[in-house]
Amino acid sequence: MDRASILGDAVDYLKELLQRINNLHNELESTPPGSLLQPSASASFHPLTPTPPTLPCRVKEDLYPGDLLSPKNQSPKVEVRVREGRAVNIHMFCTRRPGLLLSTMRALDNLGLDVQQAVISCFNGFALDVFRAEQQCREGQDVPPEQIKAVLLDSAGYHGLN
Repeated sequence: MDRASILGDAVDYLKELLQRINNLHNELESTPPGSLLQPSASASFHPLTPTPPTLPCRVKEDLYPGDLLSPKNQSPKVEVRVREGRAVNIHMFCTRRPGLLLSTMRALDNLGLDVQQAVISCFNGFALDVFRAEQQCREGQDVPPEQIKAVLLDSAGYHGLN
């Protein structure tokens, strides 16, 4: 397959997905009152996705046992491990806020870390797992893990924590 046909197939697939979203959105809007999920005022512009406030209690308990409903009471967690060569692994978890991913990635870039593989989740707080980041500075000028941790905490709004 050439690029044009691959792009054409991708466009067709995206159109199909958009149609599915619209169908599901229409189905949700036509759900009778008293059902489990109630459409919100903003539903006319965005498809509904279940969020902790709109999930039925029994589902919340299955998904979030005990105190796991909100990470707001949890302190932020950042772990940095230096691997072979100049590779670094990073695990970060904290309360999510708008722009956090962007500020985190900028902080890593400003430290001279080239993120090569990462997984990000904003489902129940903000979680970032960088499986591989390479330090781009000159040999002998590597950024210590403590400094990476401090910069990431600072970029997440937790100034002075270590």
